[in-house]
Amino acid sequence: MLLIMEAIFMFVAIGVALYYKDDIMPLLKSALITLGVGVFLRVPTNKVKISVDRRLGFFIVSTIWLIVTAFGALPFWFSGYFSSYTDCYFETMSGFTTTGASILKSVEIIPHGILFWRALITWIGGIGIVVIVIAFIPFIGGSGMSLFAAEVAGPSKGKLSPRLETTGKILLSIYATLTLLSIIFMWIAGMSLFDAVCHSFAALASAGFSTKDLSFAAFSPLVQYVTVFSMFAAGMNFTIFFNIMKRDYKKILINEEFKAYILITIIATLLITLIIYNPDAGLETSFRDALFQVSSISTSTGFVSADFTKWAIPASFILYLLMFPGAMSGSTSGGLKIVRVIILFKNARRIISQSIHANAYMPVKYEKAVVPDNVILNVLTVFVLYIVTYLLGVVLLVFLGVGIEESLGGAVSCMSNIGPGLGVCGGFGNYSSFPDAAKWVFTILMYMGRLEFATVIAVLIPAFWRK
Repeated sequence: MLLIMEAIFMFVAIGVALYYKDDIMPLLKSALITLGVGVFLRVPTNKVKISVDRRLGFFIVSTIWLIVTAFGALPFWFSGYFSSYTDCYFETMSGFTTTGASILKSVEIIPHGILFWRALITWIGGIGIVVIVIAFIPFIGGSGMSLFAAEVAGPSKGKLSPRLETTGKILLSIYATLTLLSIIFMWIAGMSLFDAVCHSFAALASAGFSTKDLSFAAFSPLVQYVTVFSMFAAGMNFTIFFNIMKRDYKKILINEEFKAYILITIIATLLITLIIYNPDAGLETSFRDALFQVSSISTSTGFVSADFTKWAIPASFILYLLMFPGAMSGSTSGGLKIVRVIILFKNARRIISQSIHANAYMPVKYEKAVVPDNVILNVLTVFVLYIVTYLLGVVLLVFLGVGIEESLGGAVSCMSNIGPGLGVCGGFGNYSSFPDAAKWVFTILMYMGRLEFATVIAVLIPAFWRK
């Protein structure tokens, strides 16, 4: 069913290619192959009743991303603009995981149809393949929660409706509405309609694929400010928009994560503005560059409006730190998520306090409610997995000949699904110069980061396969 759905999206891209009079064969061949395999696998199992428990849900989700990426890479492979299938798979995984890291030295030579497909896969990955399935494929039924729990990012996976299908449709409607609004405002601000669509897909998915070699440095200040709002919205928990629709403003006002998200954005922007302020460029330019890059990095979007690798080291270091937490849980952004960082700090404060007052009862509270111990344990587990995976990734990259700066920046960037890192892969750079083995390491880090480690690691341990 997923391959059939993916083929339908490819046919949409074919329509764009036809409009711009591009060569449609790369997309057409890919769509027919993907559709053929999907139908071949689906027809014999059409009447099979499917029951998905939590374990099978983990397996399905972990394999879905690998399979749709393999078929999604076909248009890039057939287009002839990529030197190897490794590059095609890297670019596609980067799109579906909304990382936005690219191996393309120039995107402006790529045909419109392929660029649209490149943007579309980020939009599909942003809302999550499984959420789309839950919303539109009824045969999953009550088993859908197993897939939902395995795929949806963030420590909170509450349903917005008693029916999981309705929850999926609510999330999709919010996502689609925000995307449409972004397209309209970017177009009004001066973008072409094609650029507005592609950049809105990437902005709301918290991806960083652009249709321009200079990313957002190629657009006006007004377009950059409009994009900041799109990126900031993408970094918000979608339940906030649901609460706005229901006019339940009290839940928004007590949301600790949302308040921390706003505070981090303001403080980081002001600090970087002070550090990079250039009297010749003016205060507004410095502020805009700082605000844009803080919004882009903290939401794991990865658009670039200025080459931040050339900024003073303290400014680049602040951006490096912002790569770890990401934005809010329940958003399209990557990273650890701010709510986890809040719980980690509160738990650390409790441990320190209890070392002084050994007999005192000091529960961790979040939004005036006691955080259960199993939630704290899950947060600690994800944090440990994140750090261990990051260190292993850095070590592997260094042994493969990647520079230490690129290894440190590239590993966290791919794990947090950001895109630009440090060194040659930061700013207006790309990942084309790295050896194929390093590109596969980066690809695995994107994949594990998108599924937040536990889903992938659970499938790899022997105990998972025992009855």
